[in-house]
Amino acid sequence: MRIRKVADCLRKALKMTRESNPYYNPNRHVGEEISSTFEGRHVLILESNLVHVDNGDGLVDKGQPVSFGLGWAGAGVGIALKSAESASEFIPVDTEGIWRCSVTAEFPMIVGQIVFITSTGTLVDWPPDPECHIFGYTLQPIAVPGDPVTETIAVKVHWMDTGIWWWFFWYWYQEPKGEL
Repeated sequence: MRIRKVADCLRKALKMTRESNPYYNPNRHVGEEISSTFEGRHVLILESNLVHVDNGDGLVDKGQPVSFGLGWAGAGVGIALKSAESASEFIPVDTEGIWRCSVTAEFPMIVGQIVFITSTGTLVDWPPDPECHIFGYTLQPIAVPGDPVTETIAVKVHWMDTGIWWWFFWYWYQEPKGEL
């Protein structure tokens, strides 16, 4: 089942053609900087490939947290730097930095705790679904008095290669196989 899911994700990723990829340029040479800021932290992503909270029109708004990519492998995250006018528009996304973000917490959060972005674009304290991604780290605590709360706090956005983490989340989301 998981192999089929990965294969489906790869098929979807391969649909992106050279013409729709702003980074494809056969005239560029090895070692040339191709990012817009000479730092590589701003990337252009097709709006239809962004996961974000829908505020009514279905398009991303400037300042919204976003994720892009399929599944855990290579999932990118960041903050949209402009509002979209159509789903066929390329949106600049900042994949690093410290941003004020709304985070929903069910448990108290300490400085440095991981923040996740869900498959619906919401930032949360704990991964609620297998399609969420690590978004960054809290720079302010959240004290939860009992019910889940949403607070606007400083978050260090960081596009993190899940690398060693994949096994933890894969194991965490396995269904119980029976008692030992």
